Amino acid sequence: MAEQQEIQLWQTIAPVEFVPRIAERTEAQSLLISTRQGAGYQIGGGQLAHAIQSRATHMLMDFSQNACAIRYQIDGNWEQLPPLPRETGDAMLYALKQLCLMNPADRRSPQTGQCGLKVGKEKFTLTLQSQGVATGERVLARIENEKIPFERMADLGMRDKMFQSLREQLNSSGNIILITAPKGEGLTSTWVTVIHAADRLVRDFQSFENQEKPEPEIINISPNFFGGDTGLTESQMVGKAILKEPDVLVFPELPEPETLGTALNQVTKTDKQIYTRVVADSALHALTRFMSQYRDSAAEIARHVGAVLSQKLVRRLCDNCKLGFEPTPQLLKQLAIPAGRVAMLYQPFIPPPIEQQVDEDGRPAPITPCHVCGGRGYYGRIGIFELLTPGDQLRAALLKTQDISQLAQVAKAEGHRGIQAEAVLTVARGLTSLDELKRVFAKK
Repeated sequence: MAEQQEIQLWQTIAPVEFVPRIAERTEAQSLLISTRQGAGYQIGGGQLAHAIQSRATHMLMDFSQNACAIRYQIDGNWEQLPPLPRETGDAMLYALKQLCLMNPADRRSPQTGQCGLKVGKEKFTLTLQSQGVATGERVLARIENEKIPFERMADLGMRDKMFQSLREQLNSSGNIILITAPKGEGLTSTWVTVIHAADRLVRDFQSFENQEKPEPEIINISPNFFGGDTGLTESQMVGKAILKEPDVLVFPELPEPETLGTALNQVTKTDKQIYTRVVADSALHALTRFMSQYRDSAAEIARHVGAVLSQKLVRRLCDNCKLGFEPTPQLLKQLAIPAGRVAMLYQPFIPPPIEQQVDEDGRPAPITPCHVCGGRGYYGRIGIFELLTPGDQLRAALLKTQDISQLAQVAKAEGHRGIQAEAVLTVARGLTSLDELKRVFAKK
């Protein structure tokens, strides 16, 4: 009897619905009809649906002579999946490139394209990047939910007390708010959630955006576009918007020095605010980088910076299967947690090797993986936040040195709690594990 062909992952789930990024409806329909005629349409739709169901944010495809190796990034970790036969992978990639308006026949040149996806009522953006490599071709698919999944800073893991301090700074006047995170660590989500936390109902927020890179729409924030076909430079756009006397000037990308000078003038003379964001590893790294980029304005920045919010992402323990344990006095001391303050810490449930999963009579008794996290021990990610609100001593020190260790000592003397102290608090709150902290902080 012929061996039954194994069912592949893309065949186990209803495929996504593709929405080509073509303005003309008839052209989009024509592309969908022609792509559906190829075998790769169903394969790509099913594989992406499986990735979304698995909570993957990225899918990496490595094409070699005989196969297409696939990995998902889930909660920031890469997981290997069963490979696809080369013929199946090729058909899938051909269809995905067509739908993302790329050249399917070109397997060598670097290409990038986008397509919309729908799963039920949820909408996603698929960004496809392909590049020929020595062994074949490497393709990265980034899957972004169009709805930011967090509504409040608490959903991201921020402590209530820190949130109150942040909100005071957000709703203050005459200051600069800087939001930062390392590359790929959720800066966009935090940026949007922070702005949602600000009082946008009684104050006028004006955002300045490159027309070719618009930001997600936020209620009660007025976008002002420059570049593209606007005929306006960033500086000209800011000059025009200032005539409306906005309360908050929002820069999703670091502005040009001339633009920042104009905005700072509004901060110093009329008590306006600046919100902006920058990729950096810590609050002090972000602040020193910000000041070094605008050397002519360094003194004004040091005087007016109100808060720098930094974050690192860690995997959140699965509430359904996490295991509690009583920490030893030595461990509490090592973590600088006062004795008696924390009765229980938590760790992920890791099933023993399959050969050890037996009943009391020694017969095989496989453990059913947690239905919530799929046996990973973690579900989703949260931020460990560091909120730097400079005092007079740190403001003065910023103009004398850029040495992070020296600045950190000054900040600590003023009562600043660094990112590692906040990380320990996250463990003490039962949100993540010590092993996860070691993994994240060991990364370079």
